[in-house]
Amino acid sequence: MASANRPHVFFLMCDELRADSLGFMGNSIVRTPHLDELAQDSVIFEQAYTNCPMCVPARASLMTGRNPLSHGILDNAMRMVEDELPLPELLREHGYTTTMYGKLHVHRTPEQCGFDEFMNGSPDPYTSFLGIKEPEMRRKSSFKKNEGDIPLVIHGKSPTPPDQTSCSRLTEAYIDRIQDVPHSDHPIFHYLSLLDPHTPYMPTQPYADMYDPAELPLPDNAGRTLADKPITQRYFHKVRGFDKLDAEDYRKSMSSYYGLVTHVDDRIGKVIAKLKELELYDNSLIIFTSDHGAMMGEHGFIEKWGHMYEPVVRIPLLVKLPGGHNGGMRHQSFAEIIDIMPTVLDAAHIPIPEGVQGMSLLPVCRGEKAIHRTEAHSLYYCGSIHTEPALMIRDARWKLTHYPEQENIHDKLYGDHYLKYSAFFDQPLVEGELYDLQRDPYEQNNLFDDPAYIEIKEGLLSKLRSWKEGLGPLADYRGLEQANMNTVYKFILDQTNNWTKVAHAIQGQKGLTQCKRQQPVNVEQ
Repeated sequence: MASANRPHVFFLMCDELRADSLGFMGNSIVRTPHLDELAQDSVIFEQAYTNCPMCVPARASLMTGRNPLSHGILDNAMRMVEDELPLPELLREHGYTTTMYGKLHVHRTPEQCGFDEFMNGSPDPYTSFLGIKEPEMRRKSSFKKNEGDIPLVIHGKSPTPPDQTSCSRLTEAYIDRIQDVPHSDHPIFHYLSLLDPHTPYMPTQPYADMYDPAELPLPDNAGRTLADKPITQRYFHKVRGFDKLDAEDYRKSMSSYYGLVTHVDDRIGKVIAKLKELELYDNSLIIFTSDHGAMMGEHGFIEKWGHMYEPVVRIPLLVKLPGGHNGGMRHQSFAEIIDIMPTVLDAAHIPIPEGVQGMSLLPVCRGEKAIHRTEAHSLYYCGSIHTEPALMIRDARWKLTHYPEQENIHDKLYGDHYLKYSAFFDQPLVEGELYDLQRDPYEQNNLFDDPAYIEIKEGLLSKLRSWKEGLGPLADYRGLEQANMNTVYKFILDQTNNWTKVAHAIQGQKGLTQCKRQQPVNVEQ
């Protein structure tokens, strides 16, 4: 039974939802009335960041309260170090009923994460992750895929009725389970994770026609050159086929994405309405967030891959406290996705384990503290082309990303890769990015190699090194190099393998690699 010391927790999460696509975050185009209403009762973290703009690492960070460098999932085809302890397991040990509806995606089973009940959802009757399944239906539909590795639908319309999509049916199942909560003898951690608005960007009607592409303004940096950017970005921009897109594609992609966002909002509205109907809303902890964001033409990218620009690393974060205290309060200090796990434990009066790197958000939510974090951190790593992860740090004004050892990317390409020994790799090697976000919010003027900013760059690089050293024993991601090249996991490298073969291998865990904990080096005196 829920109490002030053990409140019900309703955790609502989307995939690939960028922070600035919501009304309460300042978007005047997208219609999100239900989330805007929830925000009025919540503490709004306007500067919340993911610790990795990739699904699996971000979700593992959320579950463990620890950075990818520590829990060992640095990209989508890795498993966390075995001794990592997820949030649901801790809640279950302290008397919570733990339920999961939707996408978990941490390469552990729901049982291994500590969920008592789980439902992954039902497949969409007409569409899949990669497009429309039925040939006849496909011929009648309007959509476009990127012409590159892992071709995904970047804009289009789904033929599925709005109440029959996988996310819609999943939400209804989540709501049905809420019916039993008032009669339970235990508090509940009720987890809902929707795939939308992740690709395929293919909303159903009426959402598909809700936003006219011709009327959508493009960002100032749409389609901008990548000549002064790290080669990791140029590589993904090329191999994903984003270099073939134009302004019309960006607008249509934005229109489809916004349609998915409004559909998400309608579903969340149904959840909130049910909580209010059952008188569960007021005294429960409700958290709404996303694992990472997405690009809508910025720098010529759609979706994500290979970079840490603001649209992919900044995420929405609402924390509605039991009793609705400080509803509508906005926080400008930084928060990270690793802070969610200790926040839930703190609200449930459960000790936060040693080694958790996140910090409870409750002190700032209650007004007991003015500043939560003065900096935010993230990383990007693709195990088959990188030997070291790219790291990001940003403060109130400056943002720096460092991409080490990029010269190894060419060496890791297979001999028959179409970019091997090409002029593509003769371009200057740019090792990082530095932006003055007060003057350059669209991250267009890279100051990393500008001698006038050497002191700022070196200061931020020093902070990055200190932050990494302060994490404690890291996962041994360097030890994965041979495994990456000898397994089907190499799809992360060139991403041109048959996707079905790759998916089956990953489901069978043949294509996953796992870090061990780095051991301290003994130095003999």
